[in-house]
Amino acid sequence: MGCAAEEQTCFQLYDRENERVLLEVPVQPGDVLRLEIEHSFEHIPWFEYYTVTGDGAFLLDTIAVGGYGAGIPSEMDVSTRIEDGLVWMEGIGSRFPELKWLTSSTYMKGLTLNGTEIFDFRTLPNATPVRASIITKRR
Repeated sequence: MGCAAEEQTCFQLYDRENERVLLEVPVQPGDVLRLEIEHSFEHIPWFEYYTVTGDGAFLLDTIAVGGYGAGIPSEMDVSTRIEDGLVWMEGIGSRFPELKWLTSSTYMKGLTLNGTEIFDFRTLPNATPVRASIITKRR
């Protein structure tokens, strides 16, 4: 599932501490990445949905969370609805050139691409500093 074409746009997850690529998969504009975490205090599910943009960035479109609590954005000026026990905040439109996380082996769960799981953060040591970016690979 790696990137092997002559020139290909890829999602790359990089361990900033050990300077190694953890995951590299082909992506294209419009693809959707979903990050699944568990809120560390409220212990409720939290999902973030990012769309890959044409210029290689991440657009945070939607957050779905199991309720409101500490640190959960509750007063954003976006469309909000409740479905399947989650509060959905849509149309966020926050743009990120890259994503950086300090992982949690307890609270950070999985990462999916267009509905298929591509990475399980629980396989990493706790507090691993990672970076996600969209890169162009050339052979």
